[in-house]
Amino acid sequence: MTGSDAEPMLKVENLHTHFDLPQGVLRAVDGVSFTVEAGRTLGIVGESGSGKSVLARSIIGLLPSDRTLKPGGRILFGGRDLRAISEAEMRRIRGREVAMIFQDPLTSLNPVLTIGRQIEQVLLQHTDLSKAAARERAVELLAEVGIPDPRQRALEYAHRMSGGMRQRIVIAIALACNPRLLIADEPTTALDVTVQAQILDLLRQLQDSHSMGMILITHNLGVVAEMCDEVAVMYAGRIFEHGPVDDVLARPRMRYTEALLRSVPRLDAVSHQRLPVIDGQPPNLVKPPPGCRFAARCAYRIGRCDVDAPEFRQSGRDHVFACWNPLEES
Repeated sequence: MTGSDAEPMLKVENLHTHFDLPQGVLRAVDGVSFTVEAGRTLGIVGESGSGKSVLARSIIGLLPSDRTLKPGGRILFGGRDLRAISEAEMRRIRGREVAMIFQDPLTSLNPVLTIGRQIEQVLLQHTDLSKAAARERAVELLAEVGIPDPRQRALEYAHRMSGGMRQRIVIAIALACNPRLLIADEPTTALDVTVQAQILDLLRQLQDSHSMGMILITHNLGVVAEMCDEVAVMYAGRIFEHGPVDDVLARPRMRYTEALLRSVPRLDAVSHQRLPVIDGQPPNLVKPPPGCRFAARCAYRIGRCDVDAPEFRQSGRDHVFACWNPLEES
């Protein structure tokens, strides 16, 4: 939706990812478009269940084939449509050119292989390094992500590591082949604020040194404000607002974006003041409503919201939103 005149590294066009369930067709991602440029970070925010993780797995090609219906839309990476290539070609790209950090580092690490061996596997799969060279490179990667005594840690197993160390190891695996695009799905979930700050600082340093494009998926708007160049607000399988992060967070137009921002705790709030919440539940994506998908939970809805899906409108040069009764432009 936004971007420069140069061809972006990643271009997602009208992406649909639907699942065949006993209840019907679940529209987890339903017409999403955006771009990511080299060296820049796109944040994708929204409540749990909004489709963020399915979107990430759609890009990297990690979806259950027995339940995923024939997809729609295109995922253009370096000019190639990732949805039109074979699984063998996708395996060559996945981990080498596009890498992903998953939500839970403990479950994404193999409990029966040492940390060093897991990094070595990625290097042996995607590079011409010998086993000895891959072993040394694994130790170097652990050092680069701040693991103390990396040579000893390479011989240990994931269950012996703290949450912060496991997250650093997952980052080391993701960055082993210097990917052009990194997808980080809730990389600071369940970490205390000190470790969270360290992980975010590490990601920023590694992005600068490798000139990576990055997609940062989170529900933490503070992380978005600190880390991202652009932000896309996702709800019920669709993006409803997208633009430069400073513009969207300071001057939101779509009512769901406003509701998300109002629910963030504030240091200057009165101590006994209750935190605003978004009432209700997201819609059933097997049978989504005909109009705006946020209408049933929106205090500002008008008649048209229940009938017609809102169309994108411009707010400034690169800021777009979809809302029939938006906040006034400040």
